[in-house]
Amino acid sequence: MRMNDVRYCLRSLARTPGFTATVILTLALGIGANTAIFSIVDAVLLRALPFPHPEQLVRVVDNAPGVNARDIGMSPPELTDLQGRADIFESVAGVWPIDGNSTGGGRPERIEALAISFNYFELLGIKPALGRLIDSQDRTTGFANACVISYDFWQRNFAGDPHVLGKTLREDGDAYTIVGVTPNGFRHPGRTLSSEVDMWAATAFSGDPFPAEPQRNNNYIPGAVARLKPGLTVAQAQQRLDAFVAQLRTQFPRDYRPETRFSIQLEPLKDALIGNVRTLLLMLLGAVGMMLVIGCVNIANLLLARAAGRQREIVVRQAMGATRWRLIRQMLTESLLLALAAGFAGVIGAAASLRLLLELAPSRLPRLVEIGIDARVLVFSVAVCLLTGVLFGLAPALQTPATELAGRLREAGRGGGSSRRQAFATAALVTAEFAICLILMTGAGLLVRSFWSLTNADPGFDPHNAMVARIWLPQPNNPHNDPYARVQDRAVFIREALRRARALPGVSAAAMSTSFPMGARGVPNAVTVEGRAAGTGDSTLAETVSVSPDYFRVLGAPQVEGRAFSDLDQLGSAIVGEVDRGAAARFWPGELPVGKRIKLGGQQSTNPWVTIVGVVGDIRHDGMDADPVPHLYLSLWQRAGKVLALEVRTTGDPSSIAEPLRREIQAIDPNLPVFGIATFDHLIQSSLAPHRFSAQLMAAFAILALLLAALGAYGVLAYFVGQRTREIGVRMALGARGGSVVRMVAVQGLRPAMLGTAIGLAASLLLGRFLATLVYGVSIADPLVFVAAPAALLATAIAACVIPARRATRIDPLEALRYE
Repeated sequence: MRMNDVRYCLRSLARTPGFTATVILTLALGIGANTAIFSIVDAVLLRALPFPHPEQLVRVVDNAPGVNARDIGMSPPELTDLQGRADIFESVAGVWPIDGNSTGGGRPERIEALAISFNYFELLGIKPALGRLIDSQDRTTGFANACVISYDFWQRNFAGDPHVLGKTLREDGDAYTIVGVTPNGFRHPGRTLSSEVDMWAATAFSGDPFPAEPQRNNNYIPGAVARLKPGLTVAQAQQRLDAFVAQLRTQFPRDYRPETRFSIQLEPLKDALIGNVRTLLLMLLGAVGMMLVIGCVNIANLLLARAAGRQREIVVRQAMGATRWRLIRQMLTESLLLALAAGFAGVIGAAASLRLLLELAPSRLPRLVEIGIDARVLVFSVAVCLLTGVLFGLAPALQTPATELAGRLREAGRGGGSSRRQAFATAALVTAEFAICLILMTGAGLLVRSFWSLTNADPGFDPHNAMVARIWLPQPNNPHNDPYARVQDRAVFIREALRRARALPGVSAAAMSTSFPMGARGVPNAVTVEGRAAGTGDSTLAETVSVSPDYFRVLGAPQVEGRAFSDLDQLGSAIVGEVDRGAAARFWPGELPVGKRIKLGGQQSTNPWVTIVGVVGDIRHDGMDADPVPHLYLSLWQRAGKVLALEVRTTGDPSSIAEPLRREIQAIDPNLPVFGIATFDHLIQSSLAPHRFSAQLMAAFAILALLLAALGAYGVLAYFVGQRTREIGVRMALGARGGSVVRMVAVQGLRPAMLGTAIGLAASLLLGRFLATLVYGVSIADPLVFVAAPAALLATAIAACVIPARRATRIDPLEALRYE
């Protein structure tokens, strides 16, 4: 841009403040939305993990596709094999996120701990903020005495005390010595239970509290992270690993049965962390990009109209010697100035709205703390500004002709209308605008329909006036120090907790379980159905949940067949279970499940047989959007775990009993924290958060796009009427009726709108498959959406035609003949 062009454009824009404000506000909206969404996409998808050579980091996952089981965990012997025998990895570390009870302060606190191999921090290449990190010098059987705490935990619990090193942290009754603090901003690059990791403790995954000699088929390590050897790609490493796994299957046939088709999969650590968020964020980025294009189309039409209004000025400047390139450069300068001004306003708006956007975002969105407006985002915003300036400025610039100067001078002197080429360009832009708008509307419609379907889906229980509180019974490293080591000990605690909970004012019923609806997704276990030969597929998998006798009554889940658990189903009596409808249909199709037997594990398992005594309705334990899986319920008195959930039904507001419930539990054992207290209504809404987020944003973008399309259609028609005022006046002077004038105006506006709608409809059907992973209970070609969206768009186009059409019928023929 030359300074003369800049000064001229600034004076020109200052003479038309309404036009200038309209363009800047329209573009600022689009650029701001793109900046805000890109800041999320950049932090979550594009930015490399903050570790040395992050491309070498992978997650190691054990699978058994023969029984449709994925991520089944890893055994210590397998971990040892991968660390020493596979010749693929520079290092491999097991990781196990666990709840822990932190005591010694004013009140017991639930913390999230991560049990790790001794090489974990070395593998990631982390340097401490204070002290040192765990390494091979801490190696021992069981858990090492040393621990590392997170920077946030250090600030929260120790107020950033620099003398924290050497202090004792008690977790599940075990004393750990704090030897270091992780750097600020460090997050475990993987899945956690419910929050960020507070404490890291190292273990060899053998020796107390683990088995002294772990078996190869005992997959109790949830997973592992690894660093590939330098120069080795993930694909090359996977090939070598497949050959190594084939050796393991041959060497240990009893542990890796052929029907399971055991395999180990490598997944880039970044992909494992992102999960299925990629599709959602790319969809949102595409949506705001489309909205920006619609804004650019509108502005291009405005500039075309403005250029036509300045036709006389342009022709005179050509007559005075201005070249075509000189005029194009001036128009592009004007559009770039508008884009840069809009970009400045858009970035300010994005920074102001990003906080609200992050509040709407699901809490489990990975790398949430890394999102912000930084230099990379600003570079993106500048690039968008320049691109949009060229994009909407190019159309009017290219309409500047270089020939027939004398004829154009005469035409400009008569105040003639737009050229055929300009009219075609305007119609093409409106067609593109409506096509893009319909793509946005159908995408938003599918997501809104999906969210509505999930909101109205039956969770399988009554969530109203019910709440849950979580309890973690401690797991000391020394089993002799465990007050809840035996099932009988846990049963005593559970019975007393239930007695106290039921005695609270406002509580009508209480139950306890090892899992709860809308909680963390469980891992299906292999089961064997008596009388059925081992097969393949998911028919031999079920999630197991231990529940107290009143569990289904508290939740309001229906008892379909047989009986519910009773207090007589305890240790020493026959082992009984219940299944849900899904399990009954899958394991015993067409048969009555009551009286049948099933056991955990494969055919060779030594676990006892479980007699089915009842069938209950399907409960969505894994979330409203999770595909139902079979559930096997066991009596809590016969199989009580240490991860417990206390479900309570009340006669009033359940949140009012949160503190009394906490006090009653801690009256039994003052070292037990009660955490995760929430109503089931809140848990259902939380499980819908990703769908709500995508539906809300897409709906907002679609509405804005619809408004922009309506304004664009109106602006084009209003300009069309203004340019053809003389022609319309002549027609009416010669006897043309108002209806024919309205039809002429309406056809002029509706023709590109209808063509754009048809193109957009075809494109939406083709692009719908990219939303398949984001919609639930709705076809990607849902008839309601694909009828309602085009109808709404065409109705908007018709409404946009009404005012210019009515204006055309009120033209006075005599005034029109004198019009310039």
